[in-house]
Amino acid sequence: MKIFHLLPITIALLVLPVKFAAPLKAQTAPARAQIPEVEWQPFCSAEGLFAIDMPGNPKINVETFSNQITTHTYRSILKNKDNKETYLLQFFDLDELRLSNNNIKITLNTAVDFFVVAANAKLLQVRDISLDGYPGKEFEFQPLSPKEPFGIGQVFLVDRRIYGLVVSTPKPENAQKFLDSFQLF
Repeated sequence: MKIFHLLPITIALLVLPVKFAAPLKAQTAPARAQIPEVEWQPFCSAEGLFAIDMPGNPKINVETFSNQITTHTYRSILKNKDNKETYLLQFFDLDELRLSNNNIKITLNTAVDFFVVAANAKLLQVRDISLDGYPGKEFEFQPLSPKEPFGIGQVFLVDRRIYGLVVSTPKPENAQKFLDSFQLF
């Protein structure tokens, strides 16, 4: 008798669709919010006689100090939840008293020190470089703040003008892109 009771249940299970027996369909994971990429743009300065690629829109600042040196600063700062990136180009002109053939090396080393101190960092290494035949220095630095990324910079002496390029980013490819794009005209 018990078999007769099981028979209708078995037939019902075989004939009727059962929800829990249906295979699960794959569901797509919700899309992660993507951090928008900042667009790199060419930037030219007729006054500074240079061109460079910078991320975003650089802020421009001109300041004259008590020693009569006027600095022109172009800076892009990118911030996201994980890090901060800084891209900076600065130039200023030296007068004849501060510059002579005998102290070109001292002038470049002083410029390196200036940028490292301004970045609140420790100098790691320096090497000689050149750009279009003009003498320069490339330097690496480690900011004293543990939250700031490693940095690299370059300084060039072009006639009486010092150009300084400084980048602090966790992305070495962006640092190289910034430095490689610098051109004089």
